[in-house]
Amino acid sequence: MLVRFVSDLHYGHERCEAPAPAELAERLLGDGVGMLVVVGDLAETRRCAWQERGMALREELRQECQRRGVQLIEIAGNHDPDAEPLLVRFWDGRVVAMHGHALYKEVAPWSWEYLRHKAECHALINSFPHDTLEGRLELSRRMCQLTAPILRREGVRNKYLRGFLHCFWPPQRPWQIVWCWLSCARRAARFAQAFFPEAQVIILGHFHRFGNQRIGKRHILNCGAWFKHATPYCVDMRDAQVLAYRKLV
Repeated sequence: MLVRFVSDLHYGHERCEAPAPAELAERLLGDGVGMLVVVGDLAETRRCAWQERGMALREELRQECQRRGVQLIEIAGNHDPDAEPLLVRFWDGRVVAMHGHALYKEVAPWSWEYLRHKAECHALINSFPHDTLEGRLELSRRMCQLTAPILRREGVRNKYLRGFLHCFWPPQRPWQIVWCWLSCARRAARFAQAFFPEAQVIILGHFHRFGNQRIGKRHILNCGAWFKHATPYCVDMRDAQVLAYRKLV
């Protein structure tokens, strides 16, 4: 069976650039695909202005997959922590797919949710064991539920100023984003060595940035995002072998 991995559709979000579920299914569920794995953030399901639409579109995609006889695997991300599970092993653990937010105890060190609530976040972090996979995964889910999503700079009318503040305020935000882009693959390799050393291929999302790197014996692939200023990729696999890693737009 051909397994296709994608990530970060962010259905419901105002910056989502994923096509409607029917069109997405038309584009992704051909070519003999028997299983579609969404590696986190399929939709906006946290309590926010986009929740209702996000959950409705998620249900539409579920129905499209069912109608076409394709098994849909939804992995929880930081925008849809209600999904199950947080990590999936394929082919006897040789391939592992996870959203990627569990790589960081802070989940998203660049996010306004973390930067504005550091004390509460670190209190939660300190209450969890960090030396077990189960502890790290459950911490990632609980961190996503700790604070309400901060959606935009309310009250800033000028769109250019709003865009600038979104990207560059507070000042540590852009540096955290760049640092996480540069370090995520090596962090994923260390995470795998600690918690699932048998993994040869690790598939991620979360960072909204495509990536195709080999670190030691591990092949680490990031599916990017269907999001403004990002690019979606897919990974096609069969029998634990990567057949293709390609851009979707």
